[in-house]
Amino acid sequence: MSAPSTSSGLKNRIFDPRFVFWWSIVWGIGIMALSPLVNYITPLLNPAYANQWTPDIYWRLVMYWHGGIFIPWITALAVLVYVVFKLDSIKGISGRLLKDSILIGGFVAVPVAGVAGLFDVYDNFALGVPLWTQIFAFLIGDEMAVALVLAMLNKPRQSGKGFRSEGLAYYTVILAIISAIFAAVMGHIGGWISWFGPWPSVVPQYINYTLYSSLGFYNSTAVVTFTENVVGSHSHLMVASLMAGVIGLVASYFGYDNRWKGTSKGLSAIGFAIMIVGLLSALWVYIVSGVGNYAIPTLFESGPNGIAFDDILTGVVGFGGLFVLVGLLLYSKNNTNGGERILLRDPLFISAIVAWLLIYLVVPITGYYIELNESYFSAAGLSFDQAFTRFHQDFGFFVLPPLVTLVLGLFTFGLTGRAKRTVAYLLLSGEVIAFVFGEIYSMVDLNTIFLIIAIFGGLLMGIGAVGGAISVAARPQRVAVTMASQVTKYEGA
Repeated sequence: MSAPSTSSGLKNRIFDPRFVFWWSIVWGIGIMALSPLVNYITPLLNPAYANQWTPDIYWRLVMYWHGGIFIPWITALAVLVYVVFKLDSIKGISGRLLKDSILIGGFVAVPVAGVAGLFDVYDNFALGVPLWTQIFAFLIGDEMAVALVLAMLNKPRQSGKGFRSEGLAYYTVILAIISAIFAAVMGHIGGWISWFGPWPSVVPQYINYTLYSSLGFYNSTAVVTFTENVVGSHSHLMVASLMAGVIGLVASYFGYDNRWKGTSKGLSAIGFAIMIVGLLSALWVYIVSGVGNYAIPTLFESGPNGIAFDDILTGVVGFGGLFVLVGLLLYSKNNTNGGERILLRDPLFISAIVAWLLIYLVVPITGYYIELNESYFSAAGLSFDQAFTRFHQDFGFFVLPPLVTLVLGLFTFGLTGRAKRTVAYLLLSGEVIAFVFGEIYSMVDLNTIFLIIAIFGGLLMGIGAVGGAISVAARPQRVAVTMASQVTKYEGA
């Protein structure tokens, strides 16, 4: 029998979910590691890169984050949804679209978005090539999301088990993906106006129609207000959607549908119900405030203090996730083998739980505290507010949720032994160090040494992430697309 061709081997390699997951993680970490060099070449926060239609948004930094973290993260998430929910069994056009968009499209989109993000500034830099290549990568991300929704809606029908066979976690993930698609569309609208201005004529006509009641007839102020509103709604809705999706995915992997019983299942069901209500409400609010004229109110208002209503809705999603976390912990407590609590003794599992808890401490708890004390943080404590804004975005949104995704991937693709323990302790120590010293720096003392130590914590997490991804990719057996039927799970035997 003749040896397989090189092209056939490459094709099989690309069609390997484990490889695409590894590819996404390593590219994401690698691009972010280039941050100091990139900042030297094209300074991330240089005001010269401000866009006239979104002057309050640092587009240079935003697009760098999109290329360095966002596209690799959603690609890794798409791979895990594909594997955990056994979507390789989907037949027909939706199955083929799903396979091609994730395992080929994701393979292409991750490096394209990352390299382009290094130089995607909102002028004609490099003849606009970085801009258009990032747009190409974003469209692949949209295709992955649409393909996932079609496949997940097809699965109950093709399996013959019906839609009642899937649990709340499954439908929470579907809703999260649909919500992310709406967020992506708003991002495209904001990007269009930022790049091309209020063109064609239907754009200023719509802006005039939408904002006339509050700003009068169309003018540049109305364009700026509309565009920044839609970009802000895009960002906030995307974050809430992805975090809800991660929670549903984690619960499904650890057996929410078929192994959680009693209190753990009941609490988690309540949590998913709360999350679904919160996500639907957030979706409505961000659409009507992003492309409509709804002004998001402030609750518990006292002078400049108060919590924005959309932040309350995001907190509702997180509150539901807290119920799911408690359910997971109850399940893990009862998940034993010969009296040994398997999950609670697993440092990799603990690293995911710690990351989950730190998200709550950084985003809603510290964030609400600042909003309720805005009289201080908008005046004497303004420098702390600015530092926390960067910290909670970078650490709470762009580091910790992808870290939970990474841990789930390492479980899914079977990281074991000494490598597993080493990676887990690197992640755990990095999380705690970055959180403690990041909070001190942004809330107590703006001493640069605290910032450096927090960055060191991030470095430890990066080393752990790359080490884990390489260890998984280096396993001798190839994980084919049929990996979906062989997901390794704790059975608690």
